Amino acid sequence: MNGDLVTVDQARAALRLDDDFPDLTIQMAVTNASDSVIAYLKREPYTDDDPPPPNVQQATLLLAGIFLRDPDGTEAQTWEQGYLPGAVCNLLHQRRDPAME
Repeated sequence: MNGDLVTVDQARAALRLDDDFPDLTIQMAVTNASDSVIAYLKREPYTDDDPPPPNVQQATLLLAGIFLRDPDGTEAQTWEQGYLPGAVCNLLHQRRDPAME
């Protein structure tokens, strides 16, 4: 596993992106979303032996979609500092270790 929690093909399908949408742009969004999700969870990256659960993948797809929709970060200015968007946090909350604050 390369550290990304979903593949470009999974993101393309889930986010309903056309075939002509650049793979590199999707890859960057997926990589950044994956990194943000792992950081929020305060855990080591998932591996082939410890794959990400479905709600972690869904949160990654949601965040990648936000990154693609808002490439200049305007929407990110409305997020509470130190947190991801509410919908992403809601998906991840049960997996975050509060003792690791």
